[in-house]
Parts: sequence; C-alpha cells; structure tokens
Amino acid sequence: MATSGTYNFNLDVDTIIQEASELIGGEVVLGNEVTSAKRSINLVLTDWQNRSINLWTVKTTAISVTTSVTSYALTSSTIDILEAVVNRDDRDLGMIRISMEEYLQINNKSQTGRPSQYAIRRGRDNPEMFVYPIPENSTDMLKLEQIHKIQDVENIIAENVDVPTRFLPCLTMGLAYYMAMKRPNVANERIGLLKQNYEELLSNAQMEDRERTSLFFKPKLSRV
Repeated sequence: MATSGTYNFNLDVDTIIQEASELIGGEVVLGNEVTSAKRSINLVLTDWQNRSINLWTVKTTAISVTTSVTSYALTSSTIDILEAVVNRDDRDLGMIRISMEEYLQINNKSQTGRPSQYAIRRGRDNPEMFVYPIPENSTDMLKLEQIHKIQDVENIIAENVDVPTRFLPCLTMGLAYYMAMKRPNVANERIGLLKQNYEELLSNAQMEDRERTSLFFKPKLSRV
C-alpha cells in the first residue's frame, strides 16, 4: 500500500479551534467564541510554562560582558536560566548558580575577576542576571541555556501555534476543556471527561519531551 511520503502534518489556529469545538459537542452559542478561544489558547500555553521545562523552548544565548558591570537584563521572552558558562579564549568555564539570598550576603560585590557564580532575579517583565566576581574585561562571553516563553497566538487564519506537532492533541483537548467551561449547557460530566483526557494527553506529551541521557547522583562526602 502506498504512503504519502510526507511529514508535514500541522494544524493552524483556526483548525485547532474547529476541532476543539467538535470535541465539546452541541451548538456554538457564543458570538465571540473564536476570539474567546484564541484567548484560551494563550492561557493554556501559559499554564504549560508553569508546569515544566518545554525542551523546544530552550535556546543557547551569548551575552558579551562589560568590565565592572554587576548585572545583565535578560530578554522579556526569557523565563529562567538552566545553565551558564563563561567563554574565555574559546574555552567554556562552568559557573555555579546561587540564590539571591546568597548573592546578597557576599561582602565585596565589587571584586573583579572571572565570573564564577550567578544569581537570577525574576522580575515581572524580564529576569536579571547578577554575576560574581564582576567581569575584569569586556572580552569574555556568557553562554546561557535559557528557557523561553512560547510565542503568543495572535491571528486565527494562516498561523500555527509555537509548539511541536506532538503537542497538538493535548493543546486541542485543553482548548476544548477551557471552552467547555465557558459554553453554557455543557454537562459537568462532559467537562470532567475533557479535563481528564486533556491531563492524560499532556502527561504523555511531557513524558515524550525529555532528555534521553542517563542521570547519575553522586553524594558529596566531607569530613566534619
């Protein structure tokens, strides 16, 4: 039997909304349901960002340091930093993340040298990265593994959602669940079933969206 030979399946926002409406069942009774559904998609995506690290949103970014500058504002699309290294003379040197409380307890924050520690203050609009010691030159680079936000959904027609296709089933089911809670006369049993299916599909997608490397734990032993 012949197959298509293609791997391009995707759904635009309008089709996702149609599919979610069919999953709810019944008749569309809200005149602004499409606008409401677009808003719900963005809320679903925001909820995902609160639940776990989405691998497709992790990107490596390089920042040039400046002599004696203590902190660096990260972009508004940045959620957090997973790892950071200092690149000096084409060598990547590891940095240790400390809490803001630990950073504040450092006595001499003006000490210069090669940055070896960093702390992240997550503000309302964008995070800020504090380094210690402060840079002794303007030639080093900070290489950051950043978790970025999922791009907003703005248009209904001819726009795809910023997610891998493997997440489309749970996105569609999640949208159906959100829409069902706003649509009148949807039975509570139906809403509960949509929520159950949504959580199951999301769990499956998150289990698949993971690193395939082995994880080892090594205890730190020291003499007292």
